[in-house]
Amino acid sequence: MSKSFRMLLATGLAVSLLTLNACSPNLNSSHSKAQSSSGTDTSQSTASYETQLRQALQSATSDFEKQVLTKAIKAGKISESDYREANEKYQQCMISKGDQITFSTDQSTGLMQESMDVDGQDYDSDKVNSDSIACAKGTNLLIRDLYERMTTNPSNADDIELIVSCLKRKKLVPNSFTKQDYLNESSKTDGSSKLDTDSEPFSQCLANPNK
Repeated sequence: MSKSFRMLLATGLAVSLLTLNACSPNLNSSHSKAQSSSGTDTSQSTASYETQLRQALQSATSDFEKQVLTKAIKAGKISESDYREANEKYQQCMISKGDQITFSTDQSTGLMQESMDVDGQDYDSDKVNSDSIACAKGTNLLIRDLYERMTTNPSNADDIELIVSCLKRKKLVPNSFTKQDYLNESSKTDGSSKLDTDSEPFSQCLANPNK
């Protein structure tokens, strides 16, 4: 049986990521719309994530993380090759602990998805989570989520505004549809929302609103 999962990180290790998110500048909605319609602006992207990259560098616990993040600060982004190497190092560590995880690439987003083949009788979630915490530190803990956010939201704009822009671009909602409309529709019980949440285009907007 194949079980897809994102490992739960212990509070102590996750604090740095929460801090990075809290420190990120919140761009206004007009800038978000302009950015999503005009494409990625390198200088804006660099400015948007520079604080988070520097915060991550301060929290780095391995030479690998320090090298990746130092390069990212200069380039304005984490490279795809470094992102993949970080996940590979994490995977190797997990396998060495007996956790047979694999990564596949989601073709709609270009991001790596983690999965694991487990036997229901032998699967020890506490052990796997503990192993994940240990293996993520120094490998992909500070790199994976930040790279994925930079890829799906290069301007570090309001996530919901980006989703709404994507839905409009794909003609799934009218041009008058707003962020508040999305929040209202998303809060409705199954079957009563006007959003076609089961459609592939809708799923793509959630996964990567810039595509």
